[in-house]
Formats: sequence, structure tokens, C-alpha cells
Amino acid sequence: MAISAAGVGSGLDVGSILNQLMAVERQPLSRLQEQQKSYQSKLSAFGQLQSAMSKLQDAATALTKSSTFSATTASAGDTKAFTVSSTASAQTGSYNIEVSQLARAQRTATSATTAPDLSGGGSIDITLGTGTPKTINLAAGGTLQDLRDAINAADAGVSAQIVNNGTVNQLVISSKETGAASAFKLEGFGGLSEFSFDPAAPAGDMVSVQQAKDAKLSIDGLAITRSSNTVSDAIEGVTLTLAKPTESETTMTVARNDETAKKAIDDFAKAYNELNSLIRSQTSYNAETKKAGTLNGDTGVRSIQSQLRGVFSNPISGLSGATMLSDAGISIRTDGSMSVDSTKLASALADPSKKIAELFAGNGTVDGFAKTLETRIKDMLATDGLLTSRTDGINRTIKSFDSRIEAFELRLEKVQARYSAQFTALDAAMSSMSTTSAYLTQQLANL
Repeated sequence: MAISAAGVGSGLDVGSILNQLMAVERQPLSRLQEQQKSYQSKLSAFGQLQSAMSKLQDAATALTKSSTFSATTASAGDTKAFTVSSTASAQTGSYNIEVSQLARAQRTATSATTAPDLSGGGSIDITLGTGTPKTINLAAGGTLQDLRDAINAADAGVSAQIVNNGTVNQLVISSKETGAASAFKLEGFGGLSEFSFDPAAPAGDMVSVQQAKDAKLSIDGLAITRSSNTVSDAIEGVTLTLAKPTESETTMTVARNDETAKKAIDDFAKAYNELNSLIRSQTSYNAETKKAGTLNGDTGVRSIQSQLRGVFSNPISGLSGATMLSDAGISIRTDGSMSVDSTKLASALADPSKKIAELFAGNGTVDGFAKTLETRIKDMLATDGLLTSRTDGINRTIKSFDSRIEAFELRLEKVQARYSAQFTALDAAMSSMSTTSAYLTQQLANL
């Protein structure tokens, strides 16, 4: 293969000349790459816009839920006796609660002074409530640990554990659930006959540690019995967790909890302001620096901004309470941001005639502000929506630049090859002319 060394024969800096020529040829490519970069920046900006719109949509959705405006809070007069929680379905009001008995699980144990004799082995039938007996078998020579493990593996509705009381190891058998229906009966056979126990007539070596009992309480004088100390079906939307009997009746109160609605509205305003700030930043223009935001002049963004602001521009007809955001202490500033007057909002939420829930969610006939905004953003973010259409168009443009750049780079390779061939030929010609000149000079000198 011939070795090319352009410029050797002519003395020209061919490499430098070639680089300068190619720099000029590459200028249109640089412009294409800059244009593509600007569209990639737009795509990134639309991605931020989509994220901010999704966040606002979620915040609007929260304001369309009835539970947001009907949350309650419950308090107990004697928190040592019971605690209470409530949901949106609970009715506000006061209740008189008296707890007379807690639900208990049955506990039965072996003798506290004499270890049981298990050497002969045998079996135990465990009957939970009115259910079918389950048989536990222990081979001769088995240990108390073996019996415990066999009971726990039987899924008989009871559990077993060994407790060392300082004198002997006791086997304690407990029902897994509280309540009278979870009482159990033991019937021992063979070498395990001493494990027999009937809670209705305790006798023998097994002792009763705790009887199975139901919880008993009264609510506004009505007697209530439950198998558990967690009572969630006596008062709709209210759960009582019993801890000990009360000395007398104590009050339990369910009240409105507007904090959930206040937080949801604050979150909504925050999400709206973040979107508003993002749009203003991306569409801005600084006359002094003559620098524009990435989405300055974009018609799609202007349309989004206009549609979102249009949601709040007019009162909602068809509502019987508040019809404007200002009725709830919410206003739109001159820069497009949203402001919440917490004092006015609290007053509006406390006034049933304002029907603030309907102001945001609607009343079934007309949509409220939050519902309207949620639907509008959903349409924009849909696969055939305004935002998707705009980003799809940008993606197509970016791909078209890819093909144009690739084609231009191939053209530049050919141009560079042509320049290189031309300069190689020029170098060879100048080298030949130099050789001929030297020869003629020598011949003339010899005359």
C-alpha cells in the first residue's frame, strides 16, 4: 500500500488547509445539530409540563371525593378505658359509653407445682367452641416441648407455650381468638389423661388461668356484646378499642374534621402554582438579555395555559351554595398564581350553606371547579390530547433531524475525500515541477 504524505512534495500545510475547508463545510451541520438540540430541550420542557399537570390532576381528583369534605374526628372521655377512631361515614354527635367487661381468650395450664408425666405418651382431643375435635398425638418418651410443638402445628384454634414459674415448666394453652365462642375443651387419653379440662366444669390437674369472655358495653343505654375488644360495627364509621372497664358512663364525641379538606385545597393551590410558575418560566422573554424561555411562543403551551385559567374565570351556575372560588377564600393573582385565605376558607367549610364540597366536585348535575379541571387535564394528557400531540410532533422533528444529520455527515465524508484527492494531486504536480526546476537550474549552471 502506498504511503500518502500530502504536502511533502509541495511544502504546503495541506492538513491545516483541509481542516479549514472542512470547518466551513461543517457549518450547516452545526446549525442542524443546534436546531435538533433546541427541539430536544422543548421535549424535555414538555416532559416537565406533563409531570406538573399530572400532579395538579391528582390534587384536583382529591377534591372531587366526598370523603375529603366529610372527614370526622372522634375523641373518648376516658382514653384509659377505650380509644376511638372514625371515618367519613360517621355521624357527628355525642354518645354515652360504658364498658363493663373486656373480651378475653381462654388460658389453661398444667400444674404450677408438679411437672406432668409424659413418659407413656397418648393423645389429646381439642374442641374449640362447638367445632369438631382435633387430635394431638404424642409418642411414648415425648417431651413437653414435643407436645407444645404438636399443638401449635395442629391448627386447632389454640396455641401452646412453655412458661417456667421458678418451680416447674408449665404448658399454657390459649385460644387464638377472644370471646366466649373461642372457649376450648381438652380430653386426654392414655398417658395424657391428666391434660383433660372442661371450662364448664374445671377439675383435675389442669387449671384455669383465664376464662373465655365476650366484651360487654353499653352505648346510649343499649347493651352490646362482641367477641373482640375492637368494636367496629356498633356505630357506623366508628371503631372502639376497649382497654379496661369504665367506672361509669363516659362520653365519646364525633366531630367534623375540616383539616383534611384544608390540606387538600392547599395541596391543590400548591400544585396549580407550581404549574403556573413552570409555564411562566418556560415561556418568558428577557428583553435586556434577549433570551427567551424554551417554550416561548409555543402555541400549544399558550393553549394549555388559556384552558386552565378559563376553568376559574366564571361562576358555576346550577350550584345552590358557593359558585366562585372566592366564596371559599381562594383568589387568582395578577401573575396567574392561586392564593388561599385560610381564615375565609375555614369559615366557608364550617358553613353548611356554602356547600364547599359541591363547589369543587359538583352536585351530580353540574361539575365543580376541581372536577372540570380534572377532566380538562385528563383530555390534554390523553393519547390523542393536546400535550401528546405536541410531543409526538416534536419527536418526529427530532427523528427527521437524525436522518438529515446522518445524510449530511455522509456528504462531508465524500467532500473530505475529494479535497484530499485534489490536494494529493496538487502536491504531486508541484513536486514534479520542483524536480524539473532543479534539473534545469543545474543544466544552466553547467553551460
